[in-house]
Amino acid sequence: MSEERVVRVLFSGLQGRTGVEALKAVTRISGIKIVAGITRKLTSALDFDLGNGSCSKWYCYADIANPLKERPKDFDIIVDFSHPDAFEEVVELAVRTHVPLISGTSGLSDRQMAMLYDATNRIPVFRGGNFRFKVKKFIDQAVELAKTQNGNFTLYENFYEGKSLPSETSRVIQRRIFEVTGKTIGVRSSANLPKEDLPCDWLIDLGTELRNNLRCHTVGLDELAHDVLEIAKVMVNKPIQKGEFYDLDEIWGDLPADVRMRA
Repeated sequence: MSEERVVRVLFSGLQGRTGVEALKAVTRISGIKIVAGITRKLTSALDFDLGNGSCSKWYCYADIANPLKERPKDFDIIVDFSHPDAFEEVVELAVRTHVPLISGTSGLSDRQMAMLYDATNRIPVFRGGNFRFKVKKFIDQAVELAKTQNGNFTLYENFYEGKSLPSETSRVIQRRIFEVTGKTIGVRSSANLPKEDLPCDWLIDLGTELRNNLRCHTVGLDELAHDVLEIAKVMVNKPIQKGEFYDLDEIWGDLPADVRMRA
C-alpha cells in the first residue's frame, strides 16, 4: 500500500485567530503539514515549530512579490485567512506558483472579488460562503425544510460584535433554497453577541412552535480550522474550474466518509 501524500500548506495569516487554531488542528490530522506562514511583520518571536514536525518558516506580505527577497516555495496549496490589505499579494502568489487557493479573508472589495474570479481561470479556488461542515449540514437541512414549508419564513442570524453583515453564509442559504425550490427566504442580521468566543448563530423561524424551528450555533475557531485543513487535502487534487469557485457542496463527496460522519 502506498503512503498517504502529505499536503504542504502555506498559511497566510498564521498569527491570526484561525491560523493559531490551525497550528493546533494540524497535529491531529494525518496527511497534512503547515510548512510556512505569511505575516505582516517578521520578529524574533516567530521561532516556534509550525506543528506536525515541520520546520519554522515565515514570510512577510511586503516581500512575497519582491524578486529581490526570498519567495515562498515547496508548498502545495495556500490557505488565506488574513486581511484585505494583504489579499492581492496572496492571490498573485497563488497564480504565479500555480497552486490552489483557499480564500477565507472577509471584507473584500468588489475589485478584489473580481480579481479572485479572474484567478479561477488559472488555478482552483475555494471560496465558499461557509467553511464549516456543521453549517453545511444546517444549510442542507434548510433546503429540505424549504421543500415542505408553505408561505414565508425567515433566517435570523446573530454574530459577535464587528462581524460584517449580512454574512456570506446567509447568501449561500438564500441561493441554495432558491435554486432547489424557487422560494425566497428573508434574512435578518444582527451582531450583538459578546466577541470573546466569536459566536455565530443561525435560526430559521417557521412561525410555529420553537421545537419546529431549525437552528445552528457555533463558537470559537477550532472546528473551522480543522475543516479548512480537510478542505485543503481535497483541493490539491481538484482541476481548474474557470470562472467558478469551489465550495463545500462541490467537494463534499470528495471528503472521507468518516470526516463527513463526524461533522
